[in-house]
Amino acid sequence: MRVWTVHARPPSQRRGGETLLVRDGFAWGALLAPTIWFLSNRLIALAAIHAAACIALAATLPGPVAGPLLLGLNLFIGFEARNLQAWWLGLRGWRTEGVVMGRDEEAAFLHLASWRPDLARVAR
Repeated sequence: MRVWTVHARPPSQRRGGETLLVRDGFAWGALLAPTIWFLSNRLIALAAIHAAACIALAATLPGPVAGPLLLGLNLFIGFEARNLQAWWLGLRGWRTEGVVMGRDEEAAFLHLASWRPDLARVAR
């Protein structure tokens, strides 16, 4: 079973409320291509920070040191990417509403619908 955190954005004057499920755990895409993973999850500022950090490390450190350091950075991002995504959602006004489990996103969504139908109605 996989664990998903439930994030909800309260309704505003311009748009209604939304609910988003973020899977917890290691992100292989974030390990292999962090900048692309950040961009695909609409984390544009984090993608820019990662790209700038990689460029700065590669430009200032010698090759034998920069390679392992960049690999370590990508490994850290692989472990923490989903937490960074949840943190970024919190900065944008989303609230963490709970945790659900399911074998995939659909099963987690069905569990959410049985537990909190009000959040399931506005899920995207």
